[in-house]
Parts: sequence; C-alpha cells; structure tokens
Amino acid sequence: MPFANINGHSLHYTDIAPLSSSSTTSTPHVLIFIHGLGSTQNYYFPIFPHLTAYRCIVFDNYGAGRSPYTASTRKETSISLIANDVLGLLDHLGVQRAVAVGYSMGGMVPTYLASTAPDRIVGAVCIGPVHPSEAVANVFKQRVPVVQKDGIEAMANSIPHGATGPKATATQKGFIREMLLAQDPDGYIANCRAIEHATPPAYADVKCPVLIVAGDHDKSAPLAGCEYILGELGTPDERKRLEVLTGIGHWHCVEAPDEVGTLVSRFVEDL
Repeated sequence: MPFANINGHSLHYTDIAPLSSSSTTSTPHVLIFIHGLGSTQNYYFPIFPHLTAYRCIVFDNYGAGRSPYTASTRKETSISLIANDVLGLLDHLGVQRAVAVGYSMGGMVPTYLASTAPDRIVGAVCIGPVHPSEAVANVFKQRVPVVQKDGIEAMANSIPHGATGPKATATQKGFIREMLLAQDPDGYIANCRAIEHATPPAYADVKCPVLIVAGDHDKSAPLAGCEYILGELGTPDERKRLEVLTGIGHWHCVEAPDEVGTLVSRFVEDL
C-alpha cells in the first residue's frame, strides 16, 4: 500500500491512472478527492467507473482510515491543514494543477483551496459540503463525549440509518458502517473538532468553476446550506451550479454513485 509522508504524518493514498482508451485528450485532467468525517478514500470508489478518462488521486485524511493517528503525530487537525495535505500530496506526485473534489467535511476543502491557492485548482466539486455555523459546530461538539464514552461503534450503529435517504439499501448501509468502524476513535474526535472550529471559506474569492451536489434528504449538509454556499459564490451560472439528488441523504457517492459519477464526469469534461 502506498504511503506518503506529508506535513509530518503518513497518508495512505491510491493513484489511479486514466484508461488510455477512455482519454479524449493527451493530457487529461487530474482529480484529487477529499473524503468526509467517518469515511475513507473508499467512499469514492463507487463513482470511479464514470471517471476512467482521468487520473484520480484519493487518500485517507490524517487520522482517518489507514492514515494513522499515531503517538508521534497525535495533534489537532483543521480544514486548512487538510488543504495543505492536498497540496503536499499533489507536490509529492508531481501534479501542478487539479480538480479538487470534496465531500461533507472535505467538501469545505475545494472552495478553501480555490480561494487560497487558485493557481493549483482548475475546478471545485463540493458533494454535500458542510457550511460552518454555530449550529453545525454544536452537532459535532456533541459527538466527542459520545465517542469518548462508547467508542466508534456508537457512530457506526446510528449514522448508516440516520444519515441516509429512503433509497439507501442494506448493502450500502453496511458499507457505510464498515467505513465508520475503520476509524481510530481519537482521529475521529480530532476531525469532529476540525468541523467544530471551522470557519467558512472565502466563497467570493473562488473564481474557478464549481459544482455543488446536494441530497434532498441530507440532514448533515442540508439543501439550504448548499443553496447558501452557491449564493455566496456569486451569481449562479453554467460555471457555478447546484445539482440536487432526489431521495438521497448525506452519503451521496454510496447512495447514488451513477448519478454523482455522471455529474462529476460532465463537469470535468466542460472544464
């Protein structure tokens, strides 16, 4: 398994080459994916059959999945630190510019990067992006003592059912449960605190094309929050738009992989 030492901690990543038969250009876009709280890089694999024309780089956030939250690296994290990991991994792999795709907590990262490192980001895809607010901060602050007392199983036993939409299958819920059980409880807590202390990206400074994908049954990143982000990005047009998935909750790439994969593919094709 490939690991990269980025900003003082070890990140597990997967670098998927484009299929030559699928590539329509000699230099297809590179996509880098940032997952959300309680998930791993595997969250994105259901949509990759739609993205075979592109180089796809996906990794486990620091303290999540197979990226260890070890004794030597135990420290708080933040949206800005996750964004720095994205840039560090791109540098490690020799990639100058990429399309940033983020989900949930990671959905804050593409617009953050687009506003702070515009020379590195050619497009931003935000899937169920969390918009920081006092109400959001309180939700994730309350998870910390629960995990400290009952372990990560408390999240694994509730989130697959409470955070999905009516179309979610038992298999999909089982996959979500497995990703949650893969979390280090201390790493999960560190990422809860990253959301608790997050501040909104400078949406108005984002100049690249943006696609926001929302679920109409998403309680963690409600449609109203996604609409607010779109409004803060400027006047919606073909370069900055919102797509809403019917009957889908917060685990979009698991619940509706074909819909999400198609939307992302079309977005990248138009860049």
